[in-house]
Amino acid sequence: MSDMAHFLAAAERGFLLDADDVVDSLIQEGVLLPVDWSGEERTGQIAQFVSARVAAFGKDRAVVAAVESAARQAAGADLDRGEHVPAILRAVDEALASAGLALGELRSGDDTYRVGVMRRTTASSLAWGLDRPSPELLYIIDCPCGGMNVWQLPETEAKPGEGECDSCGRDLFDPAGIPIVPMVVEPVR
Repeated sequence: MSDMAHFLAAAERGFLLDADDVVDSLIQEGVLLPVDWSGEERTGQIAQFVSARVAAFGKDRAVVAAVESAARQAAGADLDRGEHVPAILRAVDEALASAGLALGELRSGDDTYRVGVMRRTTASSLAWGLDRPSPELLYIIDCPCGGMNVWQLPETEAKPGEGECDSCGRDLFDPAGIPIVPMVVEPVR
């Protein structure tokens, strides 16, 4: 529950939450909003939710207006299906910055965004921020044959030290586990 406290305004710290399902309790109390990846249930759903949360954090109407404007502008962009919600979330998060607030996402491995407003701090953004670093890395080796070989591994796991090219079958590592050509390492975005 302590991590979930990032989403609560000072006056809300006394909520009685179901210990077995804190996330559902926060959704029922209007502290978190679930939004499907494919889009808002109704136009302005995210802005309306964030506006209510901004009020719970005691911020003035100017912040609400900035949030509504940013969400409206992002929603009107010509984007592919599935790109609108992230665009709206990022725009709203930027609009909240001047008020010392942030939009955070509770990731659960499915295709629903569970978002909430929180105070913008280093601790809260590391725990729940929209752009927190991914816990996985991509390791990429371009084989001399032209084939691209990619491993996606948790940051805590050792980098690959053996494997064959998916295209030509060539060993991509020498016997000591050193790649035969440079390996590129990138965070998963």
